[in-house]
Amino acid sequence: PGVCPRHGSLIVVGFDTMMADRCLLLVALAAALARAEEGLVDGATPSLRERALMADLEEHLGNPCKRKPDGQRCYNDVVVECAGGRVASNQTCAWFEDCKHSFGSAACVEDACDRKADGFHCKDDRVVECSGLKTVNFTECPFYQECERDRLQLNMASCVEDVCERKADGMYCEDDHVVECRGLRTVNVTKCGLSEECKKNALGRNAAACVEDDCRYKPDGSYCKHDGVVECSGQVSVGF
Repeated sequence: PGVCPRHGSLIVVGFDTMMADRCLLLVALAAALARAEEGLVDGATPSLRERALMADLEEHLGNPCKRKPDGQRCYNDVVVECAGGRVASNQTCAWFEDCKHSFGSAACVEDACDRKADGFHCKDDRVVECSGLKTVNFTECPFYQECERDRLQLNMASCVEDVCERKADGMYCEDDHVVECRGLRTVNVTKCGLSEECKKNALGRNAAACVEDDCRYKPDGSYCKHDGVVECSGQVSVGF
């Protein structure tokens, strides 16, 4: 737990770029390597070991090239090169691109600035600078802001206040953070710890704070939390 083993060429298959849940990939990888160590005779070639790993990964994650003709295709915004029913290579498209497939060929193509005039536009809470129908730069808005199109200027956008808009001065909860608002703007943010949660009005009106969550109301001892073991003492987390 907490360790991401690397095994050189054995991980070249690249399925980790296709899955949001990388924990599942590591479980499959560990199982495949264990079976390869136990099931293959001494002197097994790397290609045999790689085939054992590939077979187990396909079982757990699926093979986008299984029973598919050789060539390129799209798989979850990844350009996959298929050869002999296996993944030969892959390329993950950037967030501002889409994978497009046509007549046995696939490629990452512009999405954010497609059909957009030169200037600044919003996409996925990012300010995207477009030029010649291409993304040339972008700025990701912090969690307490959002991308908003300018109402007065054409093709202009910016990150603007979101959390503290229309809020009185004070401390508020947002995405496991304590956000301090002053003059309708965010002036400070504090992220709560792993064993804490942000509690509204914990210290009074408009005074949120990070408070103990994992060990609250629990007797001293060890408990399972966050895929690990939390040590509680005096209703406070003292170890993980």
